[in-house]
Amino acid sequence: MKIPTIALYDNLRFTASGQVWADFLLTGVNYGLRAPDEKERVRLLHQALFRSLPGESLMLGLCSTLDPHQVVDRMLDGLDPEQCPDWVAECEATLDTIETLRPGYRIFWLSVPLSNEGSTMSTTFKAARTNIESALGLPVVKPSTQQLKAAAMKAKQISEEIPAPFRPTPATPAQMVWLHQHMIDRGLYLDGLLPQSGPSNLPKGRSALQAPLLDEGGRTDDEKKTSFHPLKRRYLKIQSPAPGDEDAASYQAMLMVSDVPDGELPFPGGEMLGRLDECGLSVDWAMRLTVRSSSEVLRSNQRALETLNEQFNQREGELSHGVSALDRHASDLSEYAALMESNKLEVECQATFILSVAAADPDDVRAQARALAGWFSEAGYKLSQPVGYQQEMWWQCHPGVPTSAMTREYAQLTTSEALSAMVPLSTAHVGDNAGTLLAISINNGPMLDEHTPCGSSPLIFHDPDGSTDRNVSGSTAYIGDLGSGKSFALKKEAGAILDRGGRVIVTDRTNMGEWAVWADALADPRIVDVSQPQWSLDPLRIFDPATGSRVAQSFLTPLLDIAPTSAQGVLLSEVLETDYLKTHGITGFGSLVNHLADDCTIAGAKELARLIRVFSRKDLGRVVFDEQLPALNLDHPIIVVRTHQLTLPKRSELDHEHLFRQMGLEKLFGRAVFALITSIAKHECFSNRDQLAAFVVDEAHAVTSSTEGTNELVDFIRDGRKHRAVVYLGSHDPDEDFPSETMRGLIPFRVLMRHKDKTLAQNGLRWLDLDHTDQDLIELVTKDTSPQLGDDVPVQRRGECLIRDASGAVGRARILPPALTSRDQAARTGGRKDRAA
Repeated sequence: MKIPTIALYDNLRFTASGQVWADFLLTGVNYGLRAPDEKERVRLLHQALFRSLPGESLMLGLCSTLDPHQVVDRMLDGLDPEQCPDWVAECEATLDTIETLRPGYRIFWLSVPLSNEGSTMSTTFKAARTNIESALGLPVVKPSTQQLKAAAMKAKQISEEIPAPFRPTPATPAQMVWLHQHMIDRGLYLDGLLPQSGPSNLPKGRSALQAPLLDEGGRTDDEKKTSFHPLKRRYLKIQSPAPGDEDAASYQAMLMVSDVPDGELPFPGGEMLGRLDECGLSVDWAMRLTVRSSSEVLRSNQRALETLNEQFNQREGELSHGVSALDRHASDLSEYAALMESNKLEVECQATFILSVAAADPDDVRAQARALAGWFSEAGYKLSQPVGYQQEMWWQCHPGVPTSAMTREYAQLTTSEALSAMVPLSTAHVGDNAGTLLAISINNGPMLDEHTPCGSSPLIFHDPDGSTDRNVSGSTAYIGDLGSGKSFALKKEAGAILDRGGRVIVTDRTNMGEWAVWADALADPRIVDVSQPQWSLDPLRIFDPATGSRVAQSFLTPLLDIAPTSAQGVLLSEVLETDYLKTHGITGFGSLVNHLADDCTIAGAKELARLIRVFSRKDLGRVVFDEQLPALNLDHPIIVVRTHQLTLPKRSELDHEHLFRQMGLEKLFGRAVFALITSIAKHECFSNRDQLAAFVVDEAHAVTSSTEGTNELVDFIRDGRKHRAVVYLGSHDPDEDFPSETMRGLIPFRVLMRHKDKTLAQNGLRWLDLDHTDQDLIELVTKDTSPQLGDDVPVQRRGECLIRDASGAVGRARILPPALTSRDQAARTGGRKDRAA
């Protein structure tokens, strides 16, 4: 068969049959792990799409592989490579990761033959003339301006009828050439980038599509060529005519849906095309669709009923089973007619489904075909591979090729409502378009091993910096069980911010100092150990007087448990005024206490000094009250505050006054210091609008155990986007650790990792805005997310999670480790022993 397309003009393809087709790119509608009512809206959009299509059409779902260099471009988007050499090194190492995973993405394509102007005789004459000219090598006659204008107008009308969420975009000639080459090279991972929309560099006119070498059953692979077993060779060998590709051959198997389950397709649950990626294979699908209105169907049914009546009259007196067959046929027609009459907007859809798998080896493609057929059979579908028809089926997936008789034989007769339950144009896209390569989607199921290509699984990027530019908070929270991978993911994200030129401030509550070890492996950090301090966190010494005064008061007020409007609270406010500090030469907490005890004439000063000394004379108070320690220099790109020796109050102690009054000094001090650290981090992260800064709290409850800490975090999340500042939180339970409803609601990027406990899993699902009573989702989180086998999690299952991005899309994912070995080892808990800070 020759290439049917003879000329390309904009999104129009002129074919040898005289038919003009219009090609469009469509955008998939986000589906994923949505609530039932949201899934129903997606189904209704598909129903509207099918009803909008005129007559015949060809719809394609193409699984294209990502170019590793495109991934790197997205990771470097908006950055100056010379300013972030560590990030450039990570990007270069990522190339090997992409080559191993071979991630992909789906491209949705729609091609519609336009109704011909004039008589059928005129169309036939044009087609005959075109074929003669082509055989003689004569140039293709350019369509007239009137013809092009008329065809473009029809194509525009079709586009305007398509529901807007599918974003129909006219395909360019360059994109049509890409489509043709994709079908030739399918399974060889040779896809180039889909050319961007816009003016095409290809000249308009003669088609740039080259005819491939097609070999049904791969007969050219036989050396002796003495025997041929067609039943064992139900595939098509395709070789590209492009220079340099002579030795590369794609082996492709095309399968058609020949039988479907009886009864109505369940929804949700029957999304066979929408869930196709779950089969674990890279599968392209094509749907040849013929749509007829209800009035056409009713007229056709009426003629069929008249024919049946004649058959009843002719068969009177014959065996009952013959009459019974006619009765069933009549009953089906009556039921179908009633369905069409009940809804005048309903249409009839005759749909033929062709599924294509491919590989570089014939044995591999046969195995894929068997696996695909087995996956469909589990849902009650039957796939067929008609012997000797692989080449015809391959051509039937191409725009511009008329629907063949064999294709019509396999058509499934249904309605737009029933067909829409398959939600073919659905995606599970999660994340941003650029930034850190955070994870890979596993909506198609977990990876079988570390080295198995992921097929159509897309990559997930996270760009907190870009979020702040879009006036959306870049703050993120990770929720999960002990050992589920929260800390690893937080270190990966924090390391990416640091390598991309940002700043990071971290609290480290681990006894082993894992965050200090991580920071030491990445940069020259400033590490503050609250229990054995080498640096002071005294706000009067590390900030300017105005800022230091404000932060000092927010620290001392909860520490001393005094009301701001009480006599002691007013006294504290007076002595911390900027002018007062300057007048009396107060430059730190130490000199403040001495002044209150010896020189201050304000009533109650000595009592306030005694109260402060309750804490300043303790070893745990040195980090803020010891003026012999050098003040912390906040200009370092990464600061880690070790807080493992701090004792924190329980929430019950904070909620009940009698328990609060019984709390020890250690808990009061620990609560106040965490609020102080949060205030320091907020001020520093907000100080420079030209640099992204992150505050990382791996154990969120340490900060949110105090009202002051919670309020600081809420303000941080609420206003951070204005200052290019973000918060990263780690928690076991959002209900407990995020006590403010505002705080829970303002975190846009949410990650739920494994939780073995059912209640905690439900809390996490509710936080993702998913149905927390859905038993399947509960099982997914508790048993099928990074499942432990014995005492360990298989390597290929580590880091699995559910991600909800700022748009509300939710999908399954697996956090990818940093590509650089040094970064990967630094992020792993317990990778190195802690050293003195």
